[in-house]
Amino acid sequence: MSKTLPPEEFPICEIDGALATITFNRPSKFNALHPDCIPALRDFLVDVESNPDIRCLLLKGNGKHFMAGGDLSLIVDFHQLDPAQKALWGESPPREFIYLIRIMMRMKKPIVASVQGGVAGAALGLISACDFVIAANNSFYWAAHVLHGGTADGCISWFLPRNIGLRKAKEMAMLGDRIYAQEAKELGLINFVVEESELQAKTTELVQRLCKGPTVAYGLIKQVYHVSLQNTLEEQGALEADVYGNQALQTNDASEGLMAFFEKREANFSGR
Repeated sequence: MSKTLPPEEFPICEIDGALATITFNRPSKFNALHPDCIPALRDFLVDVESNPDIRCLLLKGNGKHFMAGGDLSLIVDFHQLDPAQKALWGESPPREFIYLIRIMMRMKKPIVASVQGGVAGAALGLISACDFVIAANNSFYWAAHVLHGGTADGCISWFLPRNIGLRKAKEMAMLGDRIYAQEAKELGLINFVVEESELQAKTTELVQRLCKGPTVAYGLIKQVYHVSLQNTLEEQGALEADVYGNQALQTNDASEGLMAFFEKREANFSGR
């Protein structure tokens, strides 16, 4: 059912000071995610999560497209498979992919996706698990599963209704039409649209800003916002009070930030 991925097609995982970067590196396959990549990505994400010196994570793709989702070319003689084999092929990638999403969602540091070209299938879930998406104006977003009789993977059935609304999410999933950068921004699927020629420079500006920010506060912001849709007003208010007073204001960055505010200067955050 699958072919072993050659080493040169694995994602490139790098750490440069406060910035960690994952670069998907199968441009000839539109960076389609091979199952062999999942353990390596999972291990790198855990390392980034636990390293206090890393203050931002960047995801990007080599070539013309960010990612085409899962690698459908791995299906061999699908019509000859029995129901159990078809079920195994359909269930395994989404079950493995959820490990990546869980780590990204709980990671207490900002995650940025820098995208160009196509973001299809499970890749919609990958960018939705990021905190910021900066996109080239030629980018497009495609829940294409229905075009081969599929449904959803990459947790997009969880993310899309929350990000763009249930009605639009079902439209994308059931009609399989692409949406383009400007509409994606208006819907709330992505944050920023820039000229393709400026994508790298604008991405660098954003990640450098985040690398210099109050990292602990970023993580706490993610924590309180991620649970807000499941909490009552009273529960969320109590959580805000607890996190602000007992966690955020106890950090070195809070002391520096408040001192900088009163001294009317730019804060020099350490991420601690």
